[in-house]
Amino acid sequence: MPQLDQETLLPVAVDFLYLMDRSYPRASSLQMVGNRYNLDGLHRDLLHRGIFAREEAKQRRKRLVGPEQLVDRKLLVDGHNVLITTESGLAGRPLIAANDGLIRDVAGISHRYRISSLTHEAIDHIFRLLHRHPPGETIFFLDAPIRQSGELAAIFRSALKSWNLTGDAQALKVPEKQLIGGKGIVASSDSAILDGVEQGFDLAAAVIKSLPQRFDFIDFTSLV
Repeated sequence: MPQLDQETLLPVAVDFLYLMDRSYPRASSLQMVGNRYNLDGLHRDLLHRGIFAREEAKQRRKRLVGPEQLVDRKLLVDGHNVLITTESGLAGRPLIAANDGLIRDVAGISHRYRISSLTHEAIDHIFRLLHRHPPGETIFFLDAPIRQSGELAAIFRSALKSWNLTGDAQALKVPEKQLIGGKGIVASSDSAILDGVEQGFDLAAAVIKSLPQRFDFIDFTSLV
């Protein structure tokens, strides 16, 4: 992975934010600032995943809840989204602390995702956090088109049983249909999903912040 240079990227992020705040088209604005500063694809993706118009970011932040608010509530989890971000942190890959209050990865491996030893480590950390703040029911929704999603759902179901938590895990062709507008708190960092729910929770961020090791962040949280 190319070296990520936050010091160089922050002035570019300010320019991109300026355009977003004035409702310029996102794709063409990203292309314009990317070309102006000669950014490679990775750094353009960092801006795309980390910078949102201030009002958009503010509204998304307002819908986020903390882990203590999970207790006895129904929790709907965007399974691959949460798992891949958590694994990215454990693997030492850079993470984005976006200006909308969410942590996102830059792995770009969704459709190449495979179960590994890191998967089991991430799931263990996820369930340790849920055990400390036990929801009334937890349902994991996984992307069926991604390979091994059925096997991954079975791992989640087994973990729910092992940790004595009520819930289920399902691999669906379009899990977004169950998450957007779903009755309960929705755990995801996907902006399109979170903009369609009443309450969101960044489960991967909560897990990462609960761990003792230092994580590598590209930090845009000051740009609000």
